[in-house]
Amino acid sequence: MVFGNLFGSRAYAYEIYVQVDGRWRLDKRLEGDSGMTQHANEQMEKSAIAQANALLNMGDFTAVKILRSRARSDGFATQTEIFSKTASAKAKAMVTRPFKGVFPVCETVYDLARRPAAKGFSATFREFLDKQNATAIELLHSPQHQRKLNDMSNFLRAGLYALAGAQTQPGLPSQAERSKKLEALFDKLLQRTRDAMAEKNLPPFENNDFARLYERLAARMQDDELRFTYFFQTAKVTQTMSSYAARLDIILTDMIDRPMNGNGALLDELAAACLDSTTLIQDLLGSRPGLAEALIALADLSAGKLAMPTKPDPLLEKLNRTLGEGRLPFCADTIWERILSNLNSKALLSKNEPKKEWQMSRNLNQKLMTVVPEHHKEAVEYAGRMRIERARNMEN
Repeated sequence: MVFGNLFGSRAYAYEIYVQVDGRWRLDKRLEGDSGMTQHANEQMEKSAIAQANALLNMGDFTAVKILRSRARSDGFATQTEIFSKTASAKAKAMVTRPFKGVFPVCETVYDLARRPAAKGFSATFREFLDKQNATAIELLHSPQHQRKLNDMSNFLRAGLYALAGAQTQPGLPSQAERSKKLEALFDKLLQRTRDAMAEKNLPPFENNDFARLYERLAARMQDDELRFTYFFQTAKVTQTMSSYAARLDIILTDMIDRPMNGNGALLDELAAACLDSTTLIQDLLGSRPGLAEALIALADLSAGKLAMPTKPDPLLEKLNRTLGEGRLPFCADTIWERILSNLNSKALLSKNEPKKEWQMSRNLNQKLMTVVPEHHKEAVEYAGRMRIERARNMEN
């Protein structure tokens, strides 16, 4: 990829096309500007290719292609096909995953887009999100992602039915009725994001400056409208990034480098949506000898006490620092929910020493109980006790 400037500055754009029934249809356009650096243009091209591959992997299209447009400051423009790929076989249909938490009873589209509900969408539609390289917040605020999920009507309905099943609050109607209500709310969410697309003169999210965007929006709106528009505007940029790590990096950098002025909690939600990705967690922690060591590392990280290597990963160092400063409560909860999920699983703590499972389970439980936050203590203690009991039965 060469992004020269022999004839002055150039603005790059990438159009992603999908082939349906022999016809090409524009799916998404990624636009840059003449002020972008060479690295930024390269990252946008990588993101376009990743998104094209994700579309092909969905199994709904026979081929994808990308056209790159280059416009010079003197008005001269060119367009080149830089990527083309045909589906080799029918992709395996995506399946929803169960949400093990309690899904909130949502009355408005704004309830549907908050962190408690976003966690459910993140878990249930994880396969879809990973293939789209999207977070749950981006799904709930991006017309492009919503349209794709809505097109997969059976998959969407199955996921919403599963989420309705995770509503265990007393006095609720049947699961089928709750599911229909969620479907109606999702339709309203589609309309809300379309309305946001039509709004003119919204302040843009520029230079990864979350604080500046929040300040400008807060001067015009408040409460639910402010929150929704803030996520809507940031999603336009973050959904084009090549990885969850890249998103998390700009979030943490903004928290560290700029005064928050009221948007710290929103940045925490954005960061937590990134940490919902198992792949990102694995990449951050790196290789660990076994599950026990990984869970202890997660527990230490949640408190900002993870020991850093001589040459630490800059992103891990930022995350450890901000967690230690108590600025990421949603992220800390996300980490402890992952710890709990693994504690409740039947996975062995060490694949190499199964005979030591009972002792390792006891040691792990003791360690976790020294650092677990008060509001997670009862659940962690119970899960640890059950794991010790399973290990004892296995040895017998």
